[in-house]
Amino acid sequence: MMNKGIDVSHWQGNIDWNKVKKAGIEFAIIKAGGSDAGFYTDSKWEANYKGAKAAGIPIGAYYFVGKDCVTAAAGKADAERFLKILKGKQLEYPVYMDNEAQPASAKVGITEATIAFCETMESAGYFVGIYGSAVSGFKERMDDTKLTPYAHWVAQYASKCSYKGNYGIWQYSSKGSVDGISGNVDLDYGYVDYPAIIKSGGFNGYTKDAFDDNTPAPATNSQRDQIIAQARAWLGKKESDGSHREIIDVYNSHKPLARGYAVKYTDAWCATFVSALAIKCDLTDIIPNECGCGQMVTLFQKLGEWVENDAYLPSPGDVIFYDWQDSGSGDNTGWPDHVGIVEAVSGKTLTIIEGNKSDSVSRRSLQVDGKNIRGYGVPKYNTGSVTPDPVAPGKTVDEIAKEVLDGKWGNGTDRKNRLTAARYDYSAVQAKVNALVKAKSESAVFYTVKSGDTLSSIAQKYDTSVSAIQKLNPTLIKNVNLILTGWKIRVK
Repeated sequence: MMNKGIDVSHWQGNIDWNKVKKAGIEFAIIKAGGSDAGFYTDSKWEANYKGAKAAGIPIGAYYFVGKDCVTAAAGKADAERFLKILKGKQLEYPVYMDNEAQPASAKVGITEATIAFCETMESAGYFVGIYGSAVSGFKERMDDTKLTPYAHWVAQYASKCSYKGNYGIWQYSSKGSVDGISGNVDLDYGYVDYPAIIKSGGFNGYTKDAFDDNTPAPATNSQRDQIIAQARAWLGKKESDGSHREIIDVYNSHKPLARGYAVKYTDAWCATFVSALAIKCDLTDIIPNECGCGQMVTLFQKLGEWVENDAYLPSPGDVIFYDWQDSGSGDNTGWPDHVGIVEAVSGKTLTIIEGNKSDSVSRRSLQVDGKNIRGYGVPKYNTGSVTPDPVAPGKTVDEIAKEVLDGKWGNGTDRKNRLTAARYDYSAVQAKVNALVKAKSESAVFYTVKSGDTLSSIAQKYDTSVSAIQKLNPTLIKNVNLILTGWKIRVK
């Protein structure tokens, strides 16, 4: 997915948000305040918040920190001021710390301030992120290897973004023109369905879905469902109030202990979290009981449940491992540093529930084949699995086949099991899928870009849209305003 967005502050003056909406803007990140000129609330924060909300535009917010935000204490203090500004508001996109004003020479301190800021925001129930330039920000001003747990909003004014890590928003221009706004405005592309993640997770002023409370996991007829339900039940458990001890206690109650070691409350506990889920759901025969990530990978390999492929498209309930030292080049075979449970898969966007993420149980979103993915443990669950949405009786084979093509029913044997469990004729659905794929391939239309062409003129020639052509050529067309002579692009 790719959505068009903007980010604004008092510099844009009075904004006609209804015109902005009609211009095709799908989200906005609004400046709430900062500490670069004393401590202040942006003079247009309230007006922009109310205007965007009234126009039906999903929004996030950012806080511009000053040059002195170079210690953990300063980062925490700025976050607390940000929270006061946000009180009573609901936001569908992350809340960002904007790191631009501090001197690059204070890289260590900036990184500590950033972590403290993010942890404070997360503890208050917000889905937090970091804004910075691809080079002067995430490379020169911050130690990005320590900031991977948080959403990234990357600024780089170029034809493509060169940042190698995972990012949800790319700010690609500072000289945009949008109807309803006088003068220049920053333009952004969004690649993650943040509204779905934030609303379902109960972040940013929204109430958690009913399944996200801290009651014991409900009984279900699917082992995948059991694991995910228990992971959701533990969301919010954290070290700061000691509630994470319940998870450690579940792990230590299972005998024999892996390598004879009883986990301490002060130990890292991401692998312990996954093991505790297995213990709670009585699935230790297919999910190894371990408190170390590397040792857990070895056990998955011995069980024949390991996928050594960063680009693998997982299913809900699969176990994802990370390596924070991943170079981003080739298959990642480094030592695993972290682990979580895949909760949901939407197209190419993964939502993961992790223990010990900023010292708590919380969610992360990232893209399939993203940087830092080490590989996957794929437990041999029984038949039946998480279905992406409640299946309405009477859905046609055509409708289900289209859902399969959208990635909602998994792959291979897992797809067959899930369709069968939902009482659909797997053979009929798969036959329709094959027919749709064949028809799409046979009917594909290509065009070679000529001098003077624009994507808009090509779209008009073939009675389609710019966004439709971009979706057909996602790896080639990163910027709809930049196409090169000689490119062979698919238009239908």
